Amino acid sequence: MHHYHHILVPIDFSETSELAAAQAAYIARCFDSRMTLLHVVEHYPEHLPHYRMSEEDLDPEQFLSNRARKDLQALAERIDFGDGRLDVILSTRSAKSEIVKYVEGHEVDLIILGARGRHGLAELLGGSTATGVVRASPCDVLTVVHRTGQ
Repeated sequence: MHHYHHILVPIDFSETSELAAAQAAYIARCFDSRMTLLHVVEHYPEHLPHYRMSEEDLDPEQFLSNRARKDLQALAERIDFGDGRLDVILSTRSAKSEIVKYVEGHEVDLIILGARGRHGLAELLGGSTATGVVRASPCDVLTVVHRTGQ
């Protein structure tokens, strides 16, 4: 069996990514692994709910980064994350490319990420960020599928 030393969990603050984080925390404890929660903040996020958007007098990049860091910390506490790393990346690139770039630069040997879908694996094989990471990753990827509507 392969021993995982560094587990990366990309977080988009969806229910599915929180499930993936909880699974990753369990696996990290089993292997005594280092774990990193990573959130990629898009430079111009169009789909964010209004409570995640900055007010007019605040720098949007700083606001989004600080908000993501607070949300990651709250998630870490909910899943008993311990003293692992919390990283936020501000990017104009896709989450997929930033995740793969992070893996290559930080000796990650396992990615655990959430994939949403009504049809499980069929959804994963579509065009999602999860699909892009699975195809491009230089390391093992475990997907946690949250099936909706069941």
